[in-house]
Amino acid sequence: MTIFLLNLGVAPLYTAPRNPWNNGEVEGFNSIFATKFWNRTRFNNEEEVDIEIKKFNFEYEKYSDFVGNNPEIAKPKFMTDFKVKELKNREVKRFRVKKIYFLRIVRRKGEKGGKDEKGFINILGKDLLLDTSYINLFTFNTIDLDKMELSIKIEKKDGGLEVIEERNFTVKNVLGLSQV
Repeated sequence: MTIFLLNLGVAPLYTAPRNPWNNGEVEGFNSIFATKFWNRTRFNNEEEVDIEIKKFNFEYEKYSDFVGNNPEIAKPKFMTDFKVKELKNREVKRFRVKKIYFLRIVRRKGEKGGKDEKGFINILGKDLLLDTSYINLFTFNTIDLDKMELSIKIEKKDGGLEVIEERNFTVKNVLGLSQV
């Protein structure tokens, strides 16, 4: 499926496995709700919460409409526009898109507080060890198929991304530039 998408020019984004609730739209809203509303405001009663939450939802909807206002695609592509040969290609140099994205939650490996405690994420069946300070946080991971490199990023307080690690990462069944 991934090779099919890369040949079509679609950059796949895979969420954390066995966590269907990890919808990026929902998680993004929850993060904004917590930082911009719930953690900032003190309420005296339930009625105040109801009033303020209506205001927050209204403002968030306006913001979402503003940032989600994407121009229409001039000429849509259809499956029949592609040759079967193009869709089965495994050579990176011929992919229309050369990056694959993964959202992962840093899990704990070993006893909590113990000497063997580590954080880790799993990408394509490989456990990648990370610092324990990242446990229970989300990472945004990018595999660059041109470089066969993995970049692991974490969200900063201002909403930007910070690279916490980069490493070589080979993807099976894809012919990298050095293999062609």
